[in-house]
Amino acid sequence: MRSKKFTGRDIDIMQILWDAPDSMTALEIVNQHPDLTMNTVQAVLRKLLKHELVKINRIVYSGTVLSRSFAPAVSSEEFVILQMKENVKEIQIINKAALISALFKEESDSEKAKKEIEELETFLEDYKKNINSKKESNKKKRI
Repeated sequence: MRSKKFTGRDIDIMQILWDAPDSMTALEIVNQHPDLTMNTVQAVLRKLLKHELVKINRIVYSGTVLSRSFAPAVSSEEFVILQMKENVKEIQIINKAALISALFKEESDSEKAKKEIEELETFLEDYKKNINSKKESNKKKRI
């Protein structure tokens, strides 16, 4: 999956696909969102395909014509993480602790916050062990 900045239209179409119970053709997407045109939807779908965010799920009949049916290739959570990673790359000065702190300060559900903190603690412990084992491995290679 390649990273890139995405427009509001790109996100609108991704949201339609995430909300859909099944894959959709370009025409079905246009019918779902009245202010989109077929040309816009087709252009956005080409872009999303190029960036591996959607996939062609199957070929279906749309009336008497064969059409591609599209499905998301990433979840909405994966998409948000991809965008955040891209933004963090652009502003190298950001402190990861400050970013996480700001995200937790915005959380209004204390139970959800507690669960996410526990997940984060587990991740950080594992990550720290991994870093330490890499250091040990590098020391042994030098000897």
